[in-house]
Amino acid sequence: MKTFRYTLALLLSSIAFAQDAPKKEADLTDGKEILKRADAAAKAVRVIKYTAVAKGLGADEPRRPTVEGSAIFGGWLSGGPAKYRFDVKVKKPGATDVSEYTAGTDGEIVYLVDSSAKTVYADMDPAVLGGSGRFARSILVGKIVDPDAFKDELAAEKVELKGTISVEGHDCYQVNVDFGPDRGEVIWYLSKSDFLPRKTERIFPQPNGEKGGRTVTLSNVVANPKPPADGTDPFALVVPEGFKKTDDFAP
Repeated sequence: MKTFRYTLALLLSSIAFAQDAPKKEADLTDGKEILKRADAAAKAVRVIKYTAVAKGLGADEPRRPTVEGSAIFGGWLSGGPAKYRFDVKVKKPGATDVSEYTAGTDGEIVYLVDSSAKTVYADMDPAVLGGSGRFARSILVGKIVDPDAFKDELAAEKVELKGTISVEGHDCYQVNVDFGPDRGEVIWYLSKSDFLPRKTERIFPQPNGEKGGRTVTLSNVVANPKPPADGTDPFALVVPEGFKKTDDFAP
């Protein structure tokens, strides 16, 4: 009798737990609704931190460098993040060596640290970054902190949900947005858990009829990370020992 009562108690407890357990939201089926969720999620982000790999896509794959590294940025000013720091390794097409750069700004001073040249280029003019800075910024997915977020995508006439795909262990919605023959298309892979991007592909038509562009894959995404416990500024320039500092523009 005791065994029966114990078994019955366990059964009733399991039923009660199942009733109280939160229900998993059903998958969304409308691409624009998913973009609206992504738009709202991005507008709640003040600072974003992640690691990423950027490379060429389609016809541009053999022509563009592969860039991998870490990014942290936040705020918005004149079409880009107000503060940022990118620590990257760059492998150019056909090259065997890897170049290392840090590009950043604390909101006032813009800088590029070139590890190969052991030189720090720093000035108030963003042009100080030179071509190497463009490599570093290739892992930037600015939509995440852009006040307009996914405004352009939501205004596009052709938005299509292609299904779901796993990106870096995250189940993501794949949403294709076609801006027309002049502006090309963008494919967003948006996490089902937080609706922030885990991958993006920007595709442009080529003169020969092929398609090219670039792709950026994100991992270790942290929205609104806590400030460093030691009080240091993650965007501040730190000149490594033995490096030369100059206000010349980087090549």
